[in-house]
Amino acid sequence: MSSRTIYVVVTRTNTIPSRFIRIYTGSAYNHVSLSFDCSLESMVSFGRLYPSLPVPGGFVREGKNKGFFRRFKDTQCRVYSKKVSEDAYEKFLRLLQKIESHGCKFNFLGLFTLIAGIPLERENAYFCSQFCGKMLNESGIHRFQKPFGLLRPEDFCGLEGFTLLYEGPLHAFSNQPSPTLV
Repeated sequence: MSSRTIYVVVTRTNTIPSRFIRIYTGSAYNHVSLSFDCSLESMVSFGRLYPSLPVPGGFVREGKNKGFFRRFKDTQCRVYSKKVSEDAYEKFLRLLQKIESHGCKFNFLGLFTLIAGIPLERENAYFCSQFCGKMLNESGIHRFQKPFGLLRPEDFCGLEGFTLLYEGPLHAFSNQPSPTLV
């Protein structure tokens, strides 16, 4: 049976909103993306639609050297990987296509209820960790023990069955064996 590799990428920048989130949450990372591309030039998440503006937000296709991450080259990251079945990969792609076709929005209200510890699931609206949790869960890659509306980027660090590949500057990530790979 063939398999694919999924990558979970948790990141932090030094933007003002990012620093505020780090101070408030005490977490080192405040964004999460998913990819099946070992170069991380193609990632999906929910975040800024325009790299220079914190709003509006929505579904984004990101890359380690394009869009938001191209603008913020000092982005730090952790990259985790896991082998998944072809079936899980196909489920992931179908769910992604469904989400993209619905013109989903950013769940700003859900971020505020997350702070209060109250999950808010809105139809066709997500924040990054809520989206990534749903994608991993519904494709059968990973089951979370809490509602998607309460997931934070740090919840994606050290998921069971995932391997930490790299920690450091996102722009320097290479999926080739090197001293920087963990």
